[in-house]
Amino acid sequence: MPNKLTKILDNFYHDMAIADLKLRNSNLENSKLTYNSMLYLNIISAHSGKYTASNIADMLNITRPSVTQKLNELEKMEYIIKKQCELDKRIYYIYINEKMLPKEFIKKYEKIEQEISKRFSDNYSEEEINRFYDMLSLLGAVYLE
Repeated sequence: MPNKLTKILDNFYHDMAIADLKLRNSNLENSKLTYNSMLYLNIISAHSGKYTASNIADMLNITRPSVTQKLNELEKMEYIIKKQCELDKRIYYIYINEKMLPKEFIKKYEKIEQEISKRFSDNYSEEEINRFYDMLSLLGAVYLE
């Protein structure tokens, strides 16, 4: 029988999946992107310019050619930009193309983030919010192991 925390996490993942798909489906501009492509864009946009195809392949435990194929597809659609490393010309860093991100889509995400921030600030102390941050960091670390 699952414990309370397991149920809470299951409900959270459920709600996040619905929210992500609902947001994606409400934006016709992004409808040409697969959900998998959207996840790649989420990874890249969180750390634009930090990752290479090899980094992403290692993170996802998939082959570099699979990642390269997806990145080439996203580059062709102009959602990402590859920039050559000045020190090592063999390396290309992946950047999100801010110009291609639909403004309405970004506004929806920003509105959600602002509402979450407001509700947290209204209901929790800074110490509680910092503790929650620590908990989320721990959760992320466990998933990335």
